[in-house]
Amino acid sequence: MNDSFINEQQRLLDTIWSDEESGTALNGFSTQGISIYRRNLLANAERALSITFPTVFELLDSDIRTDLVQQFLKTSPPIQGDWGQWGAEFSEFIAATKIGVDYPYLAHCAALDWHVHCALHGCDQSLDQTSLQLLANCEPEHVFITFNDNVKLLSTSYPVAEIFDAHHHDDQVQRDVALNLAKQALSSVLVDHTVMIYRPEFKPQVTKLTESEGRFILSLMLGDSLAQSLDTVRHDSRFSFQAWLISAIEHNLIHYFKES
Repeated sequence: MNDSFINEQQRLLDTIWSDEESGTALNGFSTQGISIYRRNLLANAERALSITFPTVFELLDSDIRTDLVQQFLKTSPPIQGDWGQWGAEFSEFIAATKIGVDYPYLAHCAALDWHVHCALHGCDQSLDQTSLQLLANCEPEHVFITFNDNVKLLSTSYPVAEIFDAHHHDDQVQRDVALNLAKQALSSVLVDHTVMIYRPEFKPQVTKLTESEGRFILSLMLGDSLAQSLDTVRHDSRFSFQAWLISAIEHNLIHYFKES
């Protein structure tokens, strides 16, 4: 996308959200045309964000949603040409708003929604079975794990996984259970934990990791060797690498193993 197109888009957006109606402010566009474009743009933006951030939009009243979308359009206008690629900064934007300050878990829910959205539209990846041989042929100090690109970690102190399940779980009973758990967590002392987003097949999944699982996977993702990562959970007798490996393969977390 060339700079002239981006500049023209920005000029149009500046005109759309300008509070002035003078000829100078309109930049050569007609008042009626700008008014129509403004309504259509806002409607398209709200529809797009409601698809990308379904949890957040379920949690907000309609008037608040519309106001947030309008403000977000002003600060982070779409320049990709694809509404589905727009919204990476929405979590940070919400965190800086009054509603985000009053309800700080909203920004974390937005971050989770974004990761799920990206995983849904990410490239298909599966385990390179031949790379498994490295586990038998190499010492753990020389083995590194590359995860599926659709696997993301979210560090949070809010019950975002429960809030997500309360709105999206396939089973109504499980949705009710998740909602109760979320309410209980929000009314008690908040605890830092890690949530993982992954895509075993076609549908992204969200799960809350144990403290050891979170440390172990984060260490691997940061580029540490298998030996270094195992060292982070050496004091947890309940953590089993064999059990983790079987689960990781089953849930399509690993792309390949490599030696270094």
